[in-house]
Amino acid sequence: MKRVVTEELLDEHDAPREDMERSLRDLRRFNRWAGGTRTYLRLLRRFAPNAKIVVDLGAGTADLLDALPPYVMTIGVDLNIKHLLYERNRSRAMRVVADANHLPFRDDSVDVVTSSHFFHHFEPEENASILRGALRIARIGAMASDTRRHRLPFLFVKLLGVFHLVGRITAFDAPASVARGYTAAEARAVGEMTGAARVEVVTMMPFRFGLVIRR
Repeated sequence: MKRVVTEELLDEHDAPREDMERSLRDLRRFNRWAGGTRTYLRLLRRFAPNAKIVVDLGAGTADLLDALPPYVMTIGVDLNIKHLLYERNRSRAMRVVADANHLPFRDDSVDVVTSSHFFHHFEPEENASILRGALRIARIGAMASDTRRHRLPFLFVKLLGVFHLVGRITAFDAPASVARGYTAAEARAVGEMTGAARVEVVTMMPFRFGLVIRR
């Protein structure tokens, strides 16, 4: 399946509030029931089981950070303040409005920088730059998890829209995000562009990968 770059509706800052909130709820359900949260936790336990300070890029509602143990300090970073504000009172994560290309943290100030379903939004060179910035602030390293580009997940999310099981934005964005995604081999190539000491790609079902880079 060839990679196709299409802009996603949820990335627009002027998306109608009702549609935006429905899409954020769809994403939370995807994480809960389609393996996003499970993949995130498994990768983090494997990569940095003793991490005490975790920064998540493109955090949205910060639901993944809320799945971490309470002793972990969690910081959600997102460029769209509307995403961070949604249901913020139900989350314990700190929230920071910032560009992932210009992280407002000191060098070596956190343990791990993570992201989930964020990697596909960027071209390889952009991802490598974001990961290098993550390595600057992270004492251990960085990890990115996302859906692997493949016809089966593309068909699955397409059908969710056809049967009106997701909102208008998700019906468009979910297939677009799969088509815009990376294979495991492509993700590894991006990791190697960072110059990190160690690059690892872990594939997980259903059709997910985790890119882990260490300083």
